[in-house]
Amino acid sequence: MLPLLAPFLCCALAAAAAEPAPAAQFEPDTEAATTGALQGTTWVGGGPTWKVWVKQLDGDERLNFIERMTGLAIDPYANRPDEPPAYHTFLVVIENDGPTGLSFNPQSAWLKTNKNKVLLPQGLADLSFNYRVTGRELPAAYENVQGALFERAISVAPGDTASGLLIYDRVQRKTKRWNLGLRVTLSDGERAAFNAPYRRSDLKKKGPDG
Repeated sequence: MLPLLAPFLCCALAAAAAEPAPAAQFEPDTEAATTGALQGTTWVGGGPTWKVWVKQLDGDERLNFIERMTGLAIDPYANRPDEPPAYHTFLVVIENDGPTGLSFNPQSAWLKTNKNKVLLPQGLADLSFNYRVTGRELPAAYENVQGALFERAISVAPGDTASGLLIYDRVQRKTKRWNLGLRVTLSDGERAAFNAPYRRSDLKKKGPDG
């Protein structure tokens, strides 16, 4: 009987080997030091004249936000069904409650892992480069989603709110924790900091004895 089953077993093993390993999942790390507070799955922080909200999005949520902001159901960062997600996505909302403007530079928003690896947000220029490396051109339609991304430095006028996506290359599976750090420059030149910590979901939480 075993010789008859051998071809089927080999096929099953080959199929299992071909399947990509599931991507590690990450969640807000409530045990880490932070300058904000967690509301549901959203980190909230800020100061007397400004507020910030940070929420990690999955692929469907990212597409929904892009469509809401641009009217286009196009996601340049979507993974193929046979591949694990290639990016971490965060929705960032900045509110200016002060009497003067403030500024935010996405390139100062670093994602730093527990291995001290620092990642910068990826924009369409980075995506276009990745396409060219493989001998392809970035589809022209992708350029139209730029309005949903935080790519360049922005100014937020008094009473206004700005929202956009910060997208990072996915960290290595063995990464245990990371910190997403943001910097906002206030009108007097002061740089106010905010950090949103995350941990791998399968890590055991620390007990009373640490």
